[in-house]
Amino acid sequence: MIEVNTLLRKLSLNNLFYTSSVLGDTLKLEGQEAVHCSLVLRKRAGDIIYVIDGKGNRFKCGIDALSKRDVNCTILSTESQAQSERITIAIAPTKNRDRLEWMIEKVVEIGVASIVLMNTTNTERTRTNLDRLNKKAVSAVKQSLRFFVPEIMELDFLEVLNLNVENKYIAHCYNDQEKTGEHSDKEAKQLILIGPEGDFTAQEVEQAFALGFKGLDLGEFRLRTETAAIVAVTKFQ
Repeated sequence: MIEVNTLLRKLSLNNLFYTSSVLGDTLKLEGQEAVHCSLVLRKRAGDIIYVIDGKGNRFKCGIDALSKRDVNCTILSTESQAQSERITIAIAPTKNRDRLEWMIEKVVEIGVASIVLMNTTNTERTRTNLDRLNKKAVSAVKQSLRFFVPEIMELDFLEVLNLNVENKYIAHCYNDQEKTGEHSDKEAKQLILIGPEGDFTAQEVEQAFALGFKGLDLGEFRLRTETAAIVAVTKFQ
């Protein structure tokens, strides 16, 4: 019986749910989270589930009542996780939506603190569905069993350049400009800029250097934007 209970607990831990509706010692699953819990996994009142709030907490919960619209739970215990990620990655969104969403999923799984969708001179996609991308990020967080959901925001290039971060890097394709394969202490906050498919302009690279950025070397071959983002995040992990 102990082995069966241990197995059931492991299975529950591998099926995390997400909520932003926590009130005291209760919480509620809504929308697709409720559908997944009640209709897909066929949970019932009295079952134990595990829920994250995206802010570093995982709750062990008992289901009080459920439907396909909402699942009401009582919090039985709380486990907190320290935020270990220090990377903010600023990316010029790809024109292809599927590639952008795939990239968001992968950098979240690998581990980032926040994601900036950056508007540069050569950015091809100027409008993004932040709500859809946030859902992709939540899915990736649950898949990787993390407790934190990275913030996703939209900023212009100059706004990104002025973010207050300790160590700042820009990946570019100009062979006559400085590049480094080294990076600073992983415990420090890092800001990494990944350009659009047409790269940053020479002026943008010079602006970044003037504000203390270092050129980032991602290898001798030219990479797609989404590939460069994954390589860069992996390099700094």
